[in-house]
Amino acid sequence: MKRVAAQYRACRELAIRGVEAIPVSIPLLRPIKWARGEIRTIDNVVVIVTLSNGVQGIADAPPRPTIYGETQQSLTAIISGHFADALRGINAFDLQRVWSAFDAIAWNPTAKAAIDMALHDAQAKTLGISCAQLMGGVVKPLRVNWRLALGPEKQVLAEAERMMARYGFRALKVKCGADRARDVALLRALRKLTGEEVEITIDCNQGYGAQDLLEVAPAFEELRIALVEEPLPARDRDGKRLAAGRMRVPISGDDSCFTVDDVLDQLRLGAIGAVVIKCARSGYTRSREILALARAFYRPAHNGSQADMQIGTAAAAQFACIYAAVHAHEISSFLDARDHVADRDLVIKGGRLLVPEGPGIGLNLDLRKLKKYRLDR
Repeated sequence: MKRVAAQYRACRELAIRGVEAIPVSIPLLRPIKWARGEIRTIDNVVVIVTLSNGVQGIADAPPRPTIYGETQQSLTAIISGHFADALRGINAFDLQRVWSAFDAIAWNPTAKAAIDMALHDAQAKTLGISCAQLMGGVVKPLRVNWRLALGPEKQVLAEAERMMARYGFRALKVKCGADRARDVALLRALRKLTGEEVEITIDCNQGYGAQDLLEVAPAFEELRIALVEEPLPARDRDGKRLAAGRMRVPISGDDSCFTVDDVLDQLRLGAIGAVVIKCARSGYTRSREILALARAFYRPAHNGSQADMQIGTAAAAQFACIYAAVHAHEISSFLDARDHVADRDLVIKGGRLLVPEGPGIGLNLDLRKLKKYRLDR
């Protein structure tokens, strides 16, 4: 009991001593493409939160200027030039004060999210437990899917076959939305290749109109598509409500669900039948609020990816360990990277991510690699 009391006193006095933002650039094996852009290198920002006891927590902030308006330079500037000073001296467990400091500055979602996750990582490392335990879960293997690259049908099918054989993926995600005939033909070929037991989800990146979606929906149902992510323009409220009410395949929200308020709005509207949680844009604190909304509306949730690499994937995986997911998590994009700045590799076997054991997110920085890839020195 004395040791527990001493630990309590130590944590009660624990404060944030510093916040550091380090821009890095790591090559990819292939470009990662989506509707409004692509990346050819991982130009992220590594965030380090140091506590008054010397413990450091880490996170990875991915700039997505076409989505959130943040760049590598803006992330580095807002973290080092503002949030570092605003957070210095705040109790390391006082998340209300931390987020009050965040809320004083508009938007900057991934900057705030990265600091929030790095702080949780430092908290958990101080306590000698995983971030999953800190949030009420346990570390466990997670079923994950593989996002197939855009390309000709033959190329997409070859990639699906290769990744299922190498990593045991039993869930795949396909980019759709540009051409209905092409989409259905590709999905038919993919289903023939995979058989009935593989989960197939599609991401339309707002590419359909409501009428287009309703016309193609029967084919999605026939092919047992598990989810259709963001098929309509994010702000087409009438179209989304109409389509969601007539489709059997559930719609999941992404571009329309950036914030807690966005998710609540879409759930109240009846526009989404599943919730995608992206810790890279909402951190652990806001992600837990989004998860609570999904539960309140009896909607399944799963973790999505902002093309997260090793550190971001490990952080998202810790969060995914705190709840039961119906659909495979979308946290395997680290396989696209040639290298990373963490001290351990992540492993996928049998279509499951083996979440690293250890305090915090289970990873630390490899200082040698960080020196190699950082851009500020």
